[in-house]
Amino acid sequence: MENENRCPYPDDCSIVCPPALRTILIMLLLFTLNGCAFYSRVDNEPVVSGEPIEGWAEKLDMPLSKNSGDMLILLNFSGGGTRAATFAYGVLKELRDTRYGRGGRTRRLLDEVDSISSVSGGSFTSAYYGLFGDRIFEDFEKVFLKNNIQKILINGLFNPLNWWKMLTTGFDRTELAIDYYNNYIFKGGTFADLKAGSGPYIQINATDLSLGRRFSFTQGYFDLLCSDYDSFPIARAVAASSAVPVAFAPVVLENYDGCELQVPDWYIDIRKDGGKDIRLAEMIAAIDSYSDKKERKYIHIVDGGITDNLGLRALYDRIALLGGSDRATRGLEIGRIDKVVVLLVNAQTKPENPMDLLAEEPPVAEVLNAVSDAQLQRYNTESLILVKNGLKEWAAALSTPERQMQSYFIQVDFESIHDSKKRQLFNNIATSFALPGDEVDSLVETARQLLRNNPEFRRLIDNIR
Repeated sequence: MENENRCPYPDDCSIVCPPALRTILIMLLLFTLNGCAFYSRVDNEPVVSGEPIEGWAEKLDMPLSKNSGDMLILLNFSGGGTRAATFAYGVLKELRDTRYGRGGRTRRLLDEVDSISSVSGGSFTSAYYGLFGDRIFEDFEKVFLKNNIQKILINGLFNPLNWWKMLTTGFDRTELAIDYYNNYIFKGGTFADLKAGSGPYIQINATDLSLGRRFSFTQGYFDLLCSDYDSFPIARAVAASSAVPVAFAPVVLENYDGCELQVPDWYIDIRKDGGKDIRLAEMIAAIDSYSDKKERKYIHIVDGGITDNLGLRALYDRIALLGGSDRATRGLEIGRIDKVVVLLVNAQTKPENPMDLLAEEPPVAEVLNAVSDAQLQRYNTESLILVKNGLKEWAAALSTPERQMQSYFIQVDFESIHDSKKRQLFNNIATSFALPGDEVDSLVETARQLLRNNPEFRRLIDNIR
Protein backbone atom coordinates (compact mmCIF):
# COMPACT_ATOMS: atom_id res chain seq x y z
CA MET A 1 0.00 0.00 0.00
CA GLU A 2 1.23 3.48 -0.86
CA ASN A 3 2.55 5.44 2.09
CA GLU A 4 -0.38 7.64 3.14
CA ASN A 5 1.92 10.51 4.09
CA ARG A 6 3.87 10.54 0.84
CA CYS A 7 3.35 13.53 -1.44
CA PRO A 8 1.30 12.48 -4.48
CA TYR A 9 2.04 15.62 -6.48
CA PRO A 10 3.23 14.18 -9.81
CA ASP A 11 6.27 16.41 -10.27
CA ASP A 12 7.34 16.80 -6.65
CA CYS A 13 6.99 13.48 -4.83
CA SER A 14 10.08 13.62 -2.69
CA ILE A 15 8.89 14.72 0.75
CA VAL A 16 7.45 12.60 3.55
CA CYS A 17 6.05 14.35 6.61
CA PRO A 18 4.20 13.13 9.74
CA PRO A 19 0.57 14.36 9.80
CA ALA A 20 0.80 16.42 13.01
CA LEU A 21 3.97 18.20 11.97
CA ARG A 22 2.60 18.64 8.48
CA THR A 23 -0.48 20.48 9.80
CA ILE A 24 1.66 22.91 11.78
CA LEU A 25 3.97 23.52 8.86
CA ILE A 26 1.05 24.08 6.49
CA MET A 27 -0.35 26.86 8.68
CA LEU A 28 3.08 28.48 8.97
CA LEU A 29 3.63 28.24 5.23
CA LEU A 30 0.22 29.71 4.40
CA PHE A 31 0.70 32.76 6.60
CA THR A 32 4.36 33.26 5.73
CA LEU A 33 4.04 32.83 1.98
CA ASN A 34 0.85 34.85 1.85
CA GLY A 35 2.60 37.78 3.50
CA CYS A 36 5.77 37.57 1.42
CA ALA A 37 4.38 37.21 -2.11
CA PHE A 38 5.30 40.33 -4.12
CA TYR A 39 2.34 40.33 -6.52
CA SER A 40 -0.41 38.21 -7.98
CA ARG A 41 -0.10 36.80 -11.45
CA VAL A 42 -2.31 38.38 -14.11
CA ASP A 43 -3.03 36.05 -17.02
CA ASN A 44 -5.78 37.64 -19.12
CA GLU A 45 -4.84 39.26 -22.41
CA PRO A 46 -6.23 42.54 -23.87
CA VAL A 47 -8.42 42.46 -26.95
CA VAL A 48 -6.44 42.97 -30.15
CA SER A 49 -9.23 44.16 -32.45
CA GLY A 50 -9.73 47.91 -32.75
CA GLU A 51 -13.37 47.50 -33.76
CA PRO A 52 -16.15 48.66 -31.38
CA ILE A 53 -17.52 45.82 -29.25
CA GLU A 54 -21.20 45.13 -29.88
CA GLY A 55 -23.63 42.81 -28.12
CA TRP A 56 -21.65 42.67 -24.87
CA ALA A 57 -24.73 43.20 -22.68
CA GLU A 58 -26.56 40.21 -24.14
CA LYS A 59 -23.46 38.07 -23.48
CA LEU A 60 -23.02 38.89 -19.78
CA ASP A 61 -24.85 35.70 -18.87
CA MET A 62 -25.57 32.47 -20.66
CA PRO A 63 -27.89 32.48 -23.64
CA LEU A 64 -30.94 30.39 -22.86
CA SER A 65 -30.14 27.85 -25.54
CA LYS A 66 -27.26 26.36 -27.49
CA ASN A 67 -28.91 23.14 -28.64
CA SER A 68 -32.04 22.98 -30.76
CA GLY A 69 -35.11 20.99 -29.82
CA ASP A 70 -38.55 21.30 -28.30
CA MET A 71 -37.23 21.47 -24.71
CA LEU A 72 -35.17 24.15 -23.00
CA ILE A 73 -33.19 22.37 -20.24
CA LEU A 74 -31.04 24.52 -17.95
CA LEU A 75 -28.82 22.77 -15.38
CA ASN A 76 -27.41 24.45 -12.28
CA PHE A 77 -24.56 22.92 -10.24
CA SER A 78 -24.01 24.21 -6.70
CA GLY A 79 -20.80 24.60 -4.74
CA GLY A 80 -19.48 22.19 -2.14
CA GLY A 81 -16.05 20.91 -3.17
CA THR A 82 -15.70 17.34 -4.42
CA ARG A 83 -19.04 16.54 -2.80
CA ALA A 84 -20.79 18.95 -5.18
CA ALA A 85 -18.75 17.84 -8.19
CA THR A 86 -19.67 14.20 -7.50
CA PHE A 87 -23.36 14.92 -6.96
CA ALA A 88 -23.51 16.82 -10.27
CA TYR A 89 -21.68 13.99 -12.02
CA GLY A 90 -24.30 11.51 -10.78
CA VAL A 91 -27.07 13.64 -12.28
CA LEU A 92 -25.25 13.76 -15.63
CA LYS A 93 -25.03 9.95 -15.61
CA GLU A 94 -28.76 9.62 -14.97
CA LEU A 95 -29.57 12.08 -17.76
CA ARG A 96 -27.31 10.08 -20.06
CA ASP A 97 -29.21 6.87 -19.27
CA THR A 98 -32.67 8.44 -19.48
CA ARG A 99 -33.91 7.82 -23.03
CA TYR A 100 -37.06 8.62 -24.92
CA GLY A 101 -38.30 8.32 -28.48
CA ARG A 102 -38.61 11.21 -30.90
CA GLY A 103 -38.87 11.21 -34.66
CA GLY A 104 -38.48 7.48 -34.83
CA ARG A 105 -35.17 7.63 -32.92
CA THR A 106 -34.20 7.04 -29.31
CA ARG A 107 -32.52 10.05 -27.72
CA ARG A 108 -30.71 10.68 -24.46
CA LEU A 109 -32.13 13.39 -22.24
CA LEU A 110 -28.56 14.56 -21.65
CA ASP A 111 -28.34 15.59 -25.31
CA GLU A 112 -31.25 17.98 -24.78
CA VAL A 113 -29.39 20.04 -22.13
CA ASP A 114 -28.92 23.60 -23.40
CA SER A 115 -26.76 25.17 -20.71
CA ILE A 116 -25.05 24.55 -17.37
CA SER A 117 -24.47 27.30 -14.82
CA SER A 118 -22.06 26.25 -12.08
CA VAL A 119 -20.19 27.51 -9.06
CA SER A 120 -17.19 26.34 -7.03
CA GLY A 121 -17.00 22.52 -6.82
CA GLY A 122 -19.76 22.13 -9.38
CA SER A 123 -17.62 24.03 -11.90
CA PHE A 124 -15.14 21.15 -12.12
CA THR A 125 -17.90 18.89 -13.44
CA SER A 126 -19.47 21.43 -15.79
CA ALA A 127 -16.13 22.53 -17.27
CA TYR A 128 -14.91 18.95 -17.73
CA TYR A 129 -18.13 17.94 -19.46
CA GLY A 130 -18.07 21.08 -21.60
CA LEU A 131 -14.51 20.38 -22.75
CA PHE A 132 -14.56 16.60 -23.14
CA GLY A 133 -18.20 15.55 -23.50
CA ASP A 134 -18.89 11.86 -22.86
CA ARG A 135 -15.28 11.27 -21.94
CA ILE A 136 -16.34 12.47 -18.49
CA PHE A 137 -17.96 9.06 -17.93
CA GLU A 138 -14.69 7.28 -18.70
CA ASP A 139 -12.07 9.06 -16.61
CA PHE A 140 -13.49 11.88 -14.46
CA GLU A 141 -13.68 9.72 -11.36
CA LYS A 142 -10.00 8.81 -11.68
CA VAL A 143 -8.82 12.26 -12.75
CA PHE A 144 -10.74 14.24 -10.13
CA LEU A 145 -13.49 12.69 -8.01
CA LYS A 146 -11.47 9.83 -6.52
CA ASN A 147 -8.17 11.65 -6.66
CA ASN A 148 -7.13 13.31 -3.40
CA ILE A 149 -6.67 16.76 -4.89
CA GLN A 150 -6.48 18.35 -1.45
CA LYS A 151 -3.46 16.27 -0.46
CA ILE A 152 -1.81 16.92 -3.83
CA LEU A 153 -2.06 20.68 -3.35
CA ILE A 154 -1.01 20.60 0.30
CA ASN A 155 2.08 18.56 -0.46
CA GLY A 156 2.95 20.96 -3.24
CA LEU A 157 3.49 23.57 -0.51
CA PHE A 158 6.38 21.49 0.84
CA ASN A 159 8.40 21.55 -2.35
CA PRO A 160 11.35 23.97 -1.76
CA LEU A 161 11.29 24.90 -5.45
CA ASN A 162 7.78 26.28 -4.96
CA TRP A 163 8.87 28.22 -1.85
CA TRP A 164 11.30 30.33 -3.85
CA LYS A 165 8.75 31.03 -6.56
CA MET A 166 6.16 32.01 -3.95
CA LEU A 167 8.58 34.39 -2.22
CA THR A 168 9.85 36.13 -5.36
CA THR A 169 7.11 35.95 -8.01
CA GLY A 170 3.36 35.86 -8.42
CA PHE A 171 3.34 32.09 -7.88
CA ASP A 172 1.11 31.51 -4.82
CA ARG A 173 -1.01 28.62 -3.56
CA THR A 174 -3.73 29.54 -6.06
CA GLU A 175 -1.20 29.37 -8.88
CA LEU A 176 -0.10 26.00 -7.53
CA ALA A 177 -3.71 24.80 -7.86
CA ILE A 178 -4.12 26.33 -11.33
CA ASP A 179 -0.92 24.67 -12.50
CA TYR A 180 -2.21 21.26 -11.40
CA TYR A 181 -5.74 21.77 -12.77
CA ASN A 182 -4.36 22.95 -16.10
CA ASN A 183 -1.87 20.11 -16.57
CA TYR A 184 -3.71 17.14 -15.09
CA ILE A 185 -7.45 17.89 -15.28
CA PHE A 186 -8.31 20.33 -18.07
CA LYS A 187 -5.25 19.61 -20.26
CA GLY A 188 -4.58 23.24 -21.19
CA GLY A 189 -8.14 23.88 -22.37
CA THR A 190 -9.29 27.45 -23.02
CA PHE A 191 -12.67 29.07 -23.55
CA ALA A 192 -12.07 28.81 -27.29
CA ASP A 193 -12.01 25.03 -26.81
CA LEU A 194 -15.15 25.21 -24.70
CA LYS A 195 -16.98 27.24 -27.35
CA ALA A 196 -15.90 24.83 -30.08
CA GLY A 197 -17.59 21.89 -28.38
CA SER A 198 -20.98 20.57 -29.47
CA GLY A 199 -22.36 20.28 -25.96
CA PRO A 200 -24.31 22.75 -23.81
CA TYR A 201 -23.27 26.32 -23.05
CA ILE A 202 -21.12 26.36 -19.89
CA GLN A 203 -21.14 29.32 -17.51
CA ILE A 204 -18.60 29.32 -14.67
CA ASN A 205 -19.52 31.74 -11.88
CA ALA A 206 -17.31 33.39 -9.28
CA THR A 207 -17.34 36.51 -7.08
CA ASP A 208 -15.86 39.97 -7.63
CA LEU A 209 -14.39 40.41 -4.16
CA SER A 210 -14.36 44.22 -4.19
CA LEU A 211 -18.01 44.50 -5.25
CA GLY A 212 -19.30 41.46 -3.41
CA ARG A 213 -21.18 40.65 -6.63
CA ARG A 214 -21.28 37.70 -8.99
CA PHE A 215 -18.67 37.65 -11.75
CA SER A 216 -19.12 35.15 -14.57
CA PHE A 217 -16.53 33.91 -17.02
CA THR A 218 -18.51 34.87 -20.10
CA GLN A 219 -17.82 36.83 -23.27
CA GLY A 220 -19.81 39.78 -21.93
CA TYR A 221 -17.80 40.18 -18.72
CA PHE A 222 -14.52 39.91 -20.64
CA ASP A 223 -15.81 42.57 -23.04
CA LEU A 224 -16.28 44.85 -20.03
CA LEU A 225 -12.62 44.24 -19.16
CA CYS A 226 -11.51 44.82 -22.79
CA SER A 227 -9.97 41.37 -22.48
CA ASP A 228 -9.66 38.39 -24.81
CA TYR A 229 -12.08 35.66 -23.74
CA ASP A 230 -11.06 32.84 -26.06
CA SER A 231 -7.46 32.57 -24.84
CA PHE A 232 -8.32 32.45 -21.12
CA PRO A 233 -7.55 29.07 -19.47
CA ILE A 234 -10.44 27.00 -18.14
CA ALA A 235 -8.27 25.93 -15.19
CA ARG A 236 -7.90 29.54 -14.07
CA ALA A 237 -11.65 30.18 -14.26
CA VAL A 238 -12.47 27.02 -12.28
CA ALA A 239 -9.79 27.89 -9.71
CA ALA A 240 -11.33 31.33 -9.28
CA SER A 241 -14.82 29.85 -8.96
CA SER A 242 -13.60 27.62 -6.10
CA ALA A 243 -11.03 29.96 -4.49
CA VAL A 244 -12.24 30.02 -0.88
CA PRO A 245 -10.90 33.25 0.65
CA VAL A 246 -7.83 32.89 2.92
CA ALA A 247 -7.34 29.24 1.89
CA PHE A 248 -6.68 30.46 -1.66
CA ALA A 249 -5.54 33.86 -2.92
CA PRO A 250 -7.86 35.60 -5.38
CA VAL A 251 -7.42 35.17 -9.12
CA VAL A 252 -6.58 38.63 -10.49
CA LEU A 253 -7.77 39.99 -13.85
CA GLU A 254 -6.55 43.21 -15.41
CA ASN A 255 -9.26 45.67 -16.44
CA TYR A 256 -7.77 46.97 -19.70
CA ASP A 257 -8.44 50.32 -21.30
CA GLY A 258 -8.57 51.17 -24.97
CA CYS A 259 -11.63 49.39 -26.33
CA GLU A 260 -14.98 50.93 -27.20
CA LEU A 261 -18.20 49.35 -25.92
CA GLN A 262 -21.30 50.22 -27.89
CA VAL A 263 -24.14 50.71 -25.42
CA PRO A 264 -27.46 49.47 -26.85
CA ASP A 265 -30.55 51.63 -26.53
CA TRP A 266 -32.39 48.99 -24.52
CA TYR A 267 -29.59 49.03 -21.90
CA ILE A 268 -29.84 52.80 -21.60
CA ASP A 269 -33.58 52.43 -21.01
CA ILE A 270 -33.03 49.67 -18.43
CA ARG A 271 -30.46 51.85 -16.66
CA LYS A 272 -33.02 54.68 -16.40
CA ASP A 273 -35.64 52.30 -15.00
CA GLY A 274 -33.23 50.68 -12.55
CA GLY A 275 -34.48 52.79 -9.65
CA LYS A 276 -37.77 50.87 -9.70
CA ASP A 277 -35.99 47.63 -8.77
CA ILE A 278 -33.25 47.62 -6.11
CA ARG A 279 -31.75 44.34 -7.32
CA LEU A 280 -31.62 45.58 -10.91
CA ALA A 281 -30.12 48.93 -9.84
CA GLU A 282 -27.32 47.16 -7.94
CA MET A 283 -26.65 44.89 -10.92
CA ILE A 284 -26.36 47.86 -13.31
CA ALA A 285 -24.09 49.76 -10.90
CA ALA A 286 -21.79 46.73 -10.71
CA ILE A 287 -21.67 46.38 -14.50
CA ASP A 288 -20.99 50.08 -15.00
CA SER A 289 -18.15 50.02 -12.43
CA TYR A 290 -15.92 48.13 -14.88
CA SER A 291 -15.79 51.23 -17.08
CA ASP A 292 -13.69 52.95 -14.40
CA LYS A 293 -10.35 51.72 -15.67
CA LYS A 294 -8.37 53.82 -13.21
CA GLU A 295 -10.03 52.99 -9.90
CA ARG A 296 -10.78 49.38 -10.91
CA LYS A 297 -7.52 48.56 -12.64
CA TYR A 298 -7.41 45.02 -11.23
CA ILE A 299 -10.36 42.76 -10.45
CA HIS A 300 -9.93 40.20 -7.65
CA ILE A 301 -12.01 37.06 -8.18
CA VAL A 302 -12.82 34.48 -5.48
CA ASP A 303 -15.21 31.61 -4.74
CA GLY A 304 -18.60 32.03 -6.42
CA GLY A 305 -20.34 30.48 -3.42
CA ILE A 306 -20.07 33.80 -1.61
CA THR A 307 -22.63 35.43 -3.91
CA ASP A 308 -24.54 32.49 -5.40
CA ASN A 309 -23.82 29.02 -4.08
CA LEU A 310 -26.57 27.46 -6.21
CA GLY A 311 -25.51 28.75 -9.61
CA LEU A 312 -29.13 29.90 -10.09
CA ARG A 313 -28.76 33.66 -9.97
CA ALA A 314 -27.34 33.97 -13.48
CA LEU A 315 -30.64 32.85 -14.99
CA TYR A 316 -32.71 35.33 -12.97
CA ASP A 317 -30.22 38.18 -13.54
CA ARG A 318 -30.16 37.65 -17.30
CA ILE A 319 -33.92 37.92 -17.67
CA ALA A 320 -34.13 40.84 -15.23
CA LEU A 321 -31.36 42.77 -17.03
CA LEU A 322 -32.78 42.13 -20.48
CA GLY A 323 -36.17 43.36 -19.36
CA GLY A 324 -38.09 40.09 -19.52
CA SER A 325 -38.26 36.73 -21.22
CA ASP A 326 -38.99 38.24 -24.66
CA ARG A 327 -35.53 39.73 -25.24
CA ALA A 328 -33.85 36.95 -23.22
CA THR A 329 -35.18 34.34 -25.64
CA ARG A 330 -34.63 36.38 -28.79
CA GLY A 331 -32.95 34.25 -31.42
CA LEU A 332 -34.46 31.02 -30.11
CA GLU A 333 -36.84 28.98 -32.19
CA ILE A 334 -39.59 29.60 -29.66
CA GLY A 335 -42.16 28.09 -31.99
CA ARG A 336 -40.56 24.71 -31.42
CA ILE A 337 -40.05 24.93 -27.65
CA ASP A 338 -42.93 23.89 -25.43
CA LYS A 339 -41.10 22.86 -22.23
CA VAL A 340 -38.77 24.88 -20.01
CA VAL A 341 -36.84 22.85 -17.43
CA VAL A 342 -34.65 24.21 -14.63
CA LEU A 343 -32.76 21.41 -12.89
CA LEU A 344 -30.88 22.38 -9.73
CA VAL A 345 -28.26 19.99 -8.32
CA ASN A 346 -27.84 21.28 -4.78
CA ALA A 347 -25.10 19.70 -2.66
CA GLN A 348 -25.58 22.10 0.23
CA THR A 349 -25.35 20.39 3.63
CA LYS A 350 -26.98 20.89 7.01
CA PRO A 351 -24.49 19.24 9.37
CA GLU A 352 -25.10 18.60 13.04
CA ASN A 353 -24.14 21.57 15.20
CA PRO A 354 -22.01 20.64 18.26
CA MET A 355 -22.75 23.96 19.98
CA ASP A 356 -26.36 22.85 20.52
CA LEU A 357 -25.16 20.07 22.83
CA LEU A 358 -23.07 22.21 25.18
CA ALA A 359 -23.54 25.27 27.38
CA GLU A 360 -19.95 26.43 26.85
CA GLU A 361 -18.99 29.28 24.53
CA PRO A 362 -18.47 27.77 21.07
CA PRO A 363 -15.04 28.03 19.39
CA VAL A 364 -14.41 31.01 17.11
CA ALA A 365 -14.28 28.81 14.02
CA GLU A 366 -17.67 27.33 14.86
CA VAL A 367 -19.19 30.79 15.32
CA LEU A 368 -17.79 32.03 11.99
CA ASN A 369 -19.09 28.92 10.20
CA ALA A 370 -22.55 29.38 11.72
CA VAL A 371 -22.69 33.05 10.68
CA SER A 372 -21.58 32.37 7.10
CA ASP A 373 -23.93 29.38 6.80
CA ALA A 374 -26.87 31.48 7.97
CA GLN A 375 -26.17 34.21 5.41
CA LEU A 376 -25.66 31.64 2.66
CA GLN A 377 -28.90 29.87 3.50
CA ARG A 378 -30.94 33.08 3.43
CA TYR A 379 -29.50 34.10 0.06
CA ASN A 380 -30.06 30.61 -1.36
CA THR A 381 -33.67 30.70 -0.20
CA GLU A 382 -34.25 34.04 -1.93
CA SER A 383 -32.67 32.72 -5.13
CA LEU A 384 -34.92 29.67 -5.08
CA ILE A 385 -38.05 31.78 -4.59
CA LEU A 386 -37.09 34.23 -7.34
CA VAL A 387 -36.32 31.54 -9.92
CA LYS A 388 -39.30 29.31 -9.06
CA ASN A 389 -41.74 32.19 -9.33
CA GLY A 390 -39.94 33.64 -12.33
CA LEU A 391 -40.01 30.32 -14.17
CA LYS A 392 -43.81 30.23 -14.06
CA GLU A 393 -44.03 33.84 -15.22
CA TRP A 394 -41.56 33.26 -18.09
CA ALA A 395 -43.41 30.18 -19.26
CA ALA A 396 -46.71 32.06 -19.21
CA ALA A 397 -45.20 34.99 -21.10
CA LEU A 398 -43.83 32.67 -23.80
CA SER A 399 -47.09 30.74 -24.20
CA THR A 400 -49.51 31.33 -27.05
CA PRO A 401 -53.08 30.08 -27.56
CA GLU A 402 -51.70 27.48 -29.97
CA ARG A 403 -48.76 26.43 -27.80
CA GLN A 404 -48.85 26.37 -24.01
CA MET A 405 -45.37 26.44 -22.49
CA GLN A 406 -44.91 23.94 -19.65
CA SER A 407 -42.42 24.68 -16.88
CA TYR A 408 -40.59 22.27 -14.59
CA PHE A 409 -38.44 23.11 -11.56
CA ILE A 410 -36.51 20.04 -10.47
CA GLN A 411 -34.29 20.09 -7.37
CA VAL A 412 -31.98 17.25 -6.36
CA ASP A 413 -30.66 17.73 -2.82
CA PHE A 414 -29.78 15.87 0.36
CA GLU A 415 -33.03 16.87 2.09
CA SER A 416 -34.87 14.64 -0.39
CA ILE A 417 -33.15 11.51 1.00
CA HIS A 418 -35.79 9.55 2.90
CA ASP A 419 -33.37 7.41 4.93
CA SER A 420 -32.54 9.61 7.95
CA LYS A 421 -29.20 7.89 8.67
CA LYS A 422 -28.08 8.26 5.08
CA ARG A 423 -29.27 11.86 4.97
CA GLN A 424 -27.33 12.61 8.15
CA LEU A 425 -24.22 10.92 6.73
CA PHE A 426 -24.32 13.00 3.56
CA ASN A 427 -25.02 16.21 5.46
CA ASN A 428 -21.82 15.68 7.44
CA ILE A 429 -19.56 15.27 4.40
CA ALA A 430 -17.03 18.07 4.63
CA THR A 431 -16.55 20.66 1.90
CA SER A 432 -13.09 19.71 0.65
CA PHE A 433 -11.29 18.36 -2.40
CA ALA A 434 -10.88 14.86 -0.99
CA LEU A 435 -13.47 12.09 -0.67
CA PRO A 436 -13.04 8.35 -0.06
CA GLY A 437 -13.92 6.22 -3.07
CA ASP A 438 -16.89 4.59 -1.38
CA GLU A 439 -18.41 8.01 -0.59
CA VAL A 440 -17.97 9.03 -4.23
CA ASP A 441 -19.78 5.87 -5.37
CA SER A 442 -22.57 6.43 -2.85
CA LEU A 443 -23.03 10.08 -3.84
CA VAL A 444 -23.20 9.20 -7.54
CA GLU A 445 -25.78 6.47 -7.04
CA THR A 446 -27.84 8.58 -4.64
CA ALA A 447 -27.91 11.51 -7.10
CA ARG A 448 -29.15 9.16 -9.80
CA GLN A 449 -31.87 7.71 -7.60
CA LEU A 450 -33.02 11.12 -6.34
CA LEU A 451 -33.39 12.46 -9.87
CA ARG A 452 -35.06 9.29 -11.13
CA ASN A 453 -37.64 9.39 -8.31
CA ASN A 454 -38.20 13.16 -8.26
CA PRO A 455 -41.95 13.80 -8.87
CA GLU A 456 -41.31 16.79 -11.14
CA PHE A 457 -38.75 14.80 -13.15
CA ARG A 458 -41.22 11.92 -13.44
CA ARG A 459 -43.82 14.39 -14.73
CA LEU A 460 -41.37 15.59 -17.38
CA ILE A 461 -40.52 12.03 -18.49
CA ASP A 462 -44.17 11.02 -18.64
CA ASN A 463 -44.94 14.04 -20.82
CA ILE A 464 -42.11 13.54 -23.32
CA ARG A 465 -42.75 9.82 -23.60
